[in-house]
Amino acid sequence: MRKNSILSNRKFLVPFLLFFSFMYFFSNLLSASAYGDPIQSDNFVLSRSKVDRQINLGDIFTDNFEITNLKNQELKFSLTYSNELSEILSFSESSLSIAIGNKSVLNFLIEGKKIGNYSGFIEFKGDLSEKIPVSILVLNNEFDPPVIISNRFTKKRFVKSGTLDFELNIQKLKPTEIYHANFSYVLYSENNKSYFLGNDTLNITNSFQIFKSFKFPDSASTGIYYLETTLIYEDFPIAIKSPFVLKIAFLHIKLFGFLPVWILVFFICAVIFGLLVYYLINKRIEKRKKYRMQLDLKSLPVKTPGFFYLGKIAETNHNSYLDPLRLMTHSIIAGATGGGKSISAQVIIEEALLNNIAVIVFDPTAQWSGMLRKCTDKKMLSYYPKFGLKEGEARAFKGNVRQIKDARQVIDIKKHMNPGQIQIFSLNKLKPQEMDIFVANVVREIFNSDPQEAPNLKLILVFDEVHRLLAKFGGSGEGFLQIERACREFRKWGMGVMLVSSIVADFVGEIKANISTEAQMRTRDEGDLNRIKTKYGEEFLQSLVKASVGVGMFVNPAYNHAKPYFINFRPILHNTRRLSDEELEKYNNYNDILDDLEYQIQQLEKEKLDVFDFNMELKLMKDKLMTGNFAVVEIYLEGLKPRIEKEWQKLGKKPKKQELKLIAEDEIKKSIEEAKKSRQIFEKEEAKKVEKEKKEEKKENIDDKILQPLTFDNGIMVSSLKELKDYLPNMEREIFKTHVNNKKNDIERWIKENIPGEETKIVGVKTKEEMIKALADIGKEPKEELVKVKKDEKQEMPTKKEEKK
Repeated sequence: MRKNSILSNRKFLVPFLLFFSFMYFFSNLLSASAYGDPIQSDNFVLSRSKVDRQINLGDIFTDNFEITNLKNQELKFSLTYSNELSEILSFSESSLSIAIGNKSVLNFLIEGKKIGNYSGFIEFKGDLSEKIPVSILVLNNEFDPPVIISNRFTKKRFVKSGTLDFELNIQKLKPTEIYHANFSYVLYSENNKSYFLGNDTLNITNSFQIFKSFKFPDSASTGIYYLETTLIYEDFPIAIKSPFVLKIAFLHIKLFGFLPVWILVFFICAVIFGLLVYYLINKRIEKRKKYRMQLDLKSLPVKTPGFFYLGKIAETNHNSYLDPLRLMTHSIIAGATGGGKSISAQVIIEEALLNNIAVIVFDPTAQWSGMLRKCTDKKMLSYYPKFGLKEGEARAFKGNVRQIKDARQVIDIKKHMNPGQIQIFSLNKLKPQEMDIFVANVVREIFNSDPQEAPNLKLILVFDEVHRLLAKFGGSGEGFLQIERACREFRKWGMGVMLVSSIVADFVGEIKANISTEAQMRTRDEGDLNRIKTKYGEEFLQSLVKASVGVGMFVNPAYNHAKPYFINFRPILHNTRRLSDEELEKYNNYNDILDDLEYQIQQLEKEKLDVFDFNMELKLMKDKLMTGNFAVVEIYLEGLKPRIEKEWQKLGKKPKKQELKLIAEDEIKKSIEEAKKSRQIFEKEEAKKVEKEKKEEKKENIDDKILQPLTFDNGIMVSSLKELKDYLPNMEREIFKTHVNNKKNDIERWIKENIPGEETKIVGVKTKEEMIKALADIGKEPKEELVKVKKDEKQEMPTKKEEKK
């Protein structure tokens, strides 16, 4: 194409060849091309990415674009170009359509009508959408320029808040040296608005490049601009005009017309930084936490009227609550001595008393007698503020304590079931074997008291140090057998059983089905530690080993998706110390006296005497005894005893002495035998459940069980009953008849070898449809009702004689 242009202007052949040689050298120096790199997309290939030419004044040059259609349909587009190019460019067509897979050439003419630097864009629209930059320099063919200048931008797009950076290349063509050459730099916008950037005075003694940088004018808006660099030499301008795009910095773009992106980016970075800091701090806190637990606060009970306040979830500020109805399915509090086992149990009992629930405690050490006095322990009181308590909330609880001296003593449970009151039976005078008898006796009395069913919790029975009932600690195990029976049956009567023990591992297997709430405090028992590790994992074990006093692992199937969590139990409101032996003895003496007076009043009532006043004074004395006001009790006794004696003198009779009611050993043995029978029934039911679960597991797995392969004549191989069931409906009948016919049944043989007993369900099956139906029943148990009907039909089958009749 260059050759055609030269031949049309022969008189300029020599100077043009000289000019072309220098341009070729210059082009190689810059590693540039008049065409640029091709543009390729999924839909098309455009042969060039720019038009960069220099032609002589008066020349007409033919140039073109080659376009290849890569679409699966016709490629349609049109083109336009900048106004600045209309003087020198003309296209043969303004729109074009290219068939699928075809290539087309779009020709255009460049006419050097007027000396100057023409810059702009050729824009393709439609299926082909591209903007091609154009830079055409028209030179005077009579003017032999001594230098050629060009601009090379450091990038195609510039940010308004930055600087215009480019390299000015000056290529010297003649040996003549130019001194004080004047360069000017002007910006032109698309609408020909100009901005003068500056000028330079340089000496040109050889070819060189200089780097230039100008700040953009404040009034310049975004869009397409041209940098015109001009060198005036002997009154002839040597100019180059180069296009670029001016844009706003991404961070200064305004969203919604008012919000700069940098503010949004700053906000996002601040949020990310904050989340990162939070994550790192939280990770550090979690690492330093003593208690590892997966906690879902939404699944835990919240503050509700009637719910028990237990304390705080460990290492959090969240309160922990308990629905009293959960205690109807019984509870166990375990832990080593000094780990807070008694405190946690007594916190639950305090909450029960505060909610008007009766409590009866069987206490081997008389430790629970401290509940009858308010807390005065300064160390315990110091914990109150942490749990939202005030010292003024420390209190004693209304109740009584009685010494059990004979294991066969009959206890009238109903008499001691007073809402909001605690009755403590001290067993510290009994031997382990006697404690067994007493516990068995108490449970028997409850069963014989004709308790009524209740939907709500009305009584909690606390068995402290219950592990002493086990044989390894000196007990016979019979008392524990009765407790186990109580755990199975008491819930329907609104009675909850609480077991407090140093260890759980030795009997947890027997009671796990009947106890739902467990609080495990710090322990050193190897059996308990292994149980916790096996059931809940190493993390819970380590947390429990390191647990502080008063912090325990709490488990209830209804809370936290049945996963354990740790509770820091609140401080108790009552005294941390048990009553002294002198005070316990006073309770025993006054209880004996009041019991005797009550018995005498009952006898006087049978003598038809008015005993209303006596009963009222007796009730007042009992109330005062519950508050530990012995002095007032003594004052009432000084008035009541003589008056009762006087009534007996009037009658001329002597009252009968109240004797301690004891149960016969035969009755206790009988109740233990009943407990054993109850347990045997329970064990049978549990065994049935286990067997049923095994059968269900077998049913579930029989289809998927991998068996010895069965290969058919067509090469198909099945390795499980499921594969056979899936393949059989699509099996060709000829193949089926080959394996199942009058002479053999390969499927029956295969099932007999791999699933013995199940082959009976397909005996005699000859067709494919029957086989599909029979295989569906393999693994299923025959329905009991169906078996029964068949038996009944067999029994009712008429005899031959009956048929004849």
